[in-house]
Amino acid sequence: MTERGSASLEFIVASIALFVPLVALTVTTSQIASATFAATTAARHGVRAFTRAASTNGGLEQVRAITALIIDDHGLTDTTPQWELDCSRRNCLQRGSLVTLTVHLDVPSLFIPALPGIDIAPRVTVSRSATARVSLTSVNR
Repeated sequence: MTERGSASLEFIVASIALFVPLVALTVTTSQIASATFAATTAARHGVRAFTRAASTNGGLEQVRAITALIIDDHGLTDTTPQWELDCSRRNCLQRGSLVTLTVHLDVPSLFIPALPGIDIAPRVTVSRSATARVSLTSVNR
């Protein structure tokens, strides 16, 4: 009985079966890590800019601009950032007030298929917060 092997064909089929899910997992993990870094950076720099702003509206505009810049810098073009401010006092920019900025990013999972009957693509939400104190020696307050 003669046996003919096709090891090269078996190797190609097995390597594709293992390599494609590994690449998908790596890309998804990379996107989530990038969103985590972006949310952390946006929260930290956004709250610092807000606490140094001359007015609440000016601070909110700076937070929007900083968040958009950081999201674009991290290559998260299909992500819409959402953020919320929490202040320890009624006037957020009063001297000594603590301001917390929380940034939420929804990252689409490209390689995870949606469930049948559900029209919403699977997403991972990443949230990060940063807190800063309005300077006690601030000139504008």
